[in-house]
Amino acid sequence: MKLQGVLSAIVTPFDSEGQFDEPALRALVDQSITDGVHGFVPAGGTGEFSVLSHQERLKLIEVVVEQTNGRATVLAHTGATSSKEAVEFSRHAERVGATAIMLATPYYERIGFEEAFSYYAAVADATSLPICAYNFPPSTGLHLNVEFLLKLNEKIPQVQYVKDSSADIAQMYTLLGDYRDRISFLNGEDIIMLPALMLGAPGMVMGIANFMAPALRKLHDASQAGDDATVAHLWRQINPVIRVLGQGSYNSGVKAACELLGLRVGPVRAPIRALPAERLATLKDVLSKLDPSLLTGARR
Repeated sequence: MKLQGVLSAIVTPFDSEGQFDEPALRALVDQSITDGVHGFVPAGGTGEFSVLSHQERLKLIEVVVEQTNGRATVLAHTGATSSKEAVEFSRHAERVGATAIMLATPYYERIGFEEAFSYYAAVADATSLPICAYNFPPSTGLHLNVEFLLKLNEKIPQVQYVKDSSADIAQMYTLLGDYRDRISFLNGEDIIMLPALMLGAPGMVMGIANFMAPALRKLHDASQAGDDATVAHLWRQINPVIRVLGQGSYNSGVKAACELLGLRVGPVRAPIRALPAERLATLKDVLSKLDPSLLTGARR
């Protein structure tokens, strides 16, 4: 199955005691498919992977793959701070039936392009799954530029996708304009969604898909049909939500929106803090002004 369309950077639900809530995750997967997503990206940044235990990450991938049951693609994030652990996560994702794997480069101990190449090569040697390079320099300290991505694709043909959360518009223009036949661009940055859609980006990985999949599905379909007027009209409606989420902890905002709209996902895990009351009120206000058909049908 090809990775395309609306991929939900699915949150990891926790119960009131901060433990992984498997029934809530299964319910969220089902609701998201009903709402129109094409796929899921479990254990990514919006899934709070950095505060999950090793075993929780394994279980998370297993549950999402099992619950989708072939109804949607699963791009499992298997990036880690060591090649050894990334290989282990990736082999596990292949065993349980993930569609593809996404790899953020190691973080904290910053690396360069040579180390990053060896990291991707080690994972490619250990699994036959397609690989999506995850470019998020604010968290990893390494910007995967066009030259490096093309080298990955040439030397490691399994690298077929990039989830780009760098907000580097020039890079996006280059990848979509000159190299879309070599590496598939998945937009991972909410605020540049409009130009990505106008350029016909084949897919997006969005945290807001947890609660706003109907809007994103309409945007994607309009983009693929070349209906720029509809894209712009829908964008103007959802942009206020994106701006509110960008003012603080993104994960806290996404989970708060889910809860406001009837999706049981629980709190973020410490040390991340819940959305402050003032921002929660603002979020509630902007959501209330949206056409309900653009939001999850959890309460409809």
